[in-house]
Amino acid sequence: GDVGAEQQRRRRQREMCVRGRGVWEVTGVRAWSAVAAEAKAANKNVHVGRIFEICVDKNCELQTSDSRRKYKGRVVFQGNQVKDENFEAAMFQEMGSAPATMEASKSCDFFSLLPGHRGQQADAESAYTQSKLSSGIMTWVRIPRHEWPEDGSWDNIPDPVCPLILALYGHPDAGGYWEKHCDTHLCDCGFKPIPNWRSCYFHPELKLFLIVYVDDFKMAGPAANMQKGWDLI
Repeated sequence: GDVGAEQQRRRRQREMCVRGRGVWEVTGVRAWSAVAAEAKAANKNVHVGRIFEICVDKNCELQTSDSRRKYKGRVVFQGNQVKDENFEAAMFQEMGSAPATMEASKSCDFFSLLPGHRGQQADAESAYTQSKLSSGIMTWVRIPRHEWPEDGSWDNIPDPVCPLILALYGHPDAGGYWEKHCDTHLCDCGFKPIPNWRSCYFHPELKLFLIVYVDDFKMAGPAANMQKGWDLI
């Protein structure tokens, strides 16, 4: 009984974290056959894939009694098995991202070692799902059956799919949308892109050097200005 109650609690937490963010639109559920037929009739492209859950033992090299060792779960999109309305391999915009290079990271380390400077790192929370999947081609997702509504409202829908709204990790274009979103936000905060060095920024007033590697942020500069920089971001 305790095990069952714990499973229900964790399931509710997953629903709050994923559905609560509006990653996919549950109320827009439809049968995939109807979605595909409608797209063909309108001569439009649609994509369909599936989402699945993964769980890892984070910091598994530590002792089991160490509080830093924990199970971490996430929901991802299976980007290597996406089909279009004709059940052919889907074609994407190829919005390749350009994370900071190793040279940029070493330069940031050097900047942090100057007198009166320091360096810090942080990561963005739920980075990819901060941006919308704004592609012109709508993507639909198949949800694992154990995540279907408990009221049975999906049971009579053949192959139910929901519209994917946010750039869920695993989608081939998700990294590009996140990078565009991140760049816009940093520029709004006063950080200036460094020419010819993608994902690297400098704040001229605070004298902060910032690099972004996917969803990891590494910043260096005067110790007195570090917290000001993080607060802006």
